[in-house]
Amino acid sequence: MAKRKDKKHLKVLKTAEKKMNRGIDKEDKKSIKKAYEDAKDEIEKLGGWESFKSGEWFLKLIRKCFKNYFERANADYFRGKYPSLDVDSIVKKINKVAARNSAILGAIVGGVVSADELTTIFTAGEGGLGLPANITIALMAIAGEAILLVRMQLQLIANIAKLYNTPIDVDDPEDILTIMAFALGGSVAEVAGKAGMKVGGKITEKAVRKHISRGVLKTIQKLGRKIGIKILQRTIIKYAVPVASMGIGYVWNYVATKTVGRIAVKHFKKRTK
Repeated sequence: MAKRKDKKHLKVLKTAEKKMNRGIDKEDKKSIKKAYEDAKDEIEKLGGWESFKSGEWFLKLIRKCFKNYFERANADYFRGKYPSLDVDSIVKKINKVAARNSAILGAIVGGVVSADELTTIFTAGEGGLGLPANITIALMAIAGEAILLVRMQLQLIANIAKLYNTPIDVDDPEDILTIMAFALGGSVAEVAGKAGMKVGGKITEKAVRKHISRGVLKTIQKLGRKIGIKILQRTIIKYAVPVASMGIGYVWNYVATKTVGRIAVKHFKKRTK
């Protein structure tokens, strides 16, 4: 009886995988899979599982890569690629591409992670996440996806900022935290709001910031950790249903990245007024 159920489960899983793979360009999938494998190599560099469990990895990743993304972002490239489109239309186009790529990532990871592997993660640890004896394949898959998904979203934010010609202090993560916090919504957005963050604004003017930099730093660190934990929790939850995991990962990543893009547009357009 158990063997029949296993065979039926496997058949459903393979059917779901075929449906998800339809319409996905093989070269796109290949390059994203390579980027995903590279992202898993970054886990230890960002502090290992302890850093992911505490949320510390998120700010570390921003500080590691966003400056490079922003400096390399080329608005003229996109204007040349889409000469007939205005800035708003170009931004919609690149947001759609970023969302599609993150969706492909979700489909790839959904085929790797099983519900059985996830059961070791749900314990009574900090933030609802516990530390198992060893970092399993599932943990590597989840952390790797979180890294690459955030990288895709950071690159999207950098491109949108350049297209709207918005000045950004690349050494200050406040713009990124604001966009990501309100894109995630819920308690994370509530924390950002209480800290005085708002889409299109700053916590304080720079002249005032110099006198309260310690308080601002604590706020940034607290919010960064909260965002890091929330992203990881959502990554785990979306792959908790084995048969549906590929579809859920695909759709969830698509919607999440589109939301980040939408909030980024709103943020930078307000800043340029």
